[in-house]
Amino acid sequence: MIRSLLVLFVLLSSPRAVLAAEEQAPKPTPETTPETAPADPEKADDTLEGFRTPLDALTERMIGTASKSVRFDWRKSTLGIGLIGSELLERNNFGSTRLGLLARRPFGKLMGELAISRAFTWGTDSTEKLALTPYRQYGRPSRIELDVNVGYPLAEGVVTALPGFFPATELVFSANAGFRYLFYPGAMGGMKFQDVATSLLAPRLSDHELGQLESSRPGGMQIDPARYGLLAGISVDVYFGSGGFLSPRAMMAVPLVGFVTGTGLGLWWELSLAAGWTL
Repeated sequence: MIRSLLVLFVLLSSPRAVLAAEEQAPKPTPETTPETAPADPEKADDTLEGFRTPLDALTERMIGTASKSVRFDWRKSTLGIGLIGSELLERNNFGSTRLGLLARRPFGKLMGELAISRAFTWGTDSTEKLALTPYRQYGRPSRIELDVNVGYPLAEGVVTALPGFFPATELVFSANAGFRYLFYPGAMGGMKFQDVATSLLAPRLSDHELGQLESSRPGGMQIDPARYGLLAGISVDVYFGSGGFLSPRAMMAVPLVGFVTGTGLGLWWELSLAAGWTL
């Protein structure tokens, strides 16, 4: 009896028995360990939310310390002021050029523009020879012009300028329509107030005005009686990131109002260039 108890004690205290007991004991799994539980994905995204910036916002502001915005949003501008000069390619042999001031302001998708210019007209060698004959060409003496234009953008985007040291610019290709009013200083001299008010709204110059302008016209010119006209054309507005702009433009007279104004010039072209600053 005592011998049997000793044998049982030796078997229980052996290493194999210890290993067997360990194998039978359940081991903790990673899924049941609180420290190894995966983090909530929504909470992880919230921690990065404050560091995320939309791509549109990045193109509108500085990125880092070595770059800056190149896109100029003209629709958010308040007012643009500049100088405008143009060359009139009228259907005659007289020389004409214009120089003036303009102001532009966006209205939604449209760009409105108001300009006042002084137009200078002079004779050439051809018109001096024409003045020796009984023939005349239609033309317009020196005058003041008031323009109201509207531009509608057809295409726009950021482009790389040449030469390479020029900064990238915003280019806007637009279709334009304009109304032009002509005022001849001294043409209304000697007229009564009522006649002046009526003439200012009339589409044609009165006989009194045409007579007053005879002394100031270049030789060989038949004064065109139209007081206003319509123009249409295209322009390319180049906006720099600082707010400066250049606007080359080509406009053509629309002869649809010729039967009202009595103009004898018909179709003619005008090439202009505007330069200024947008606030």
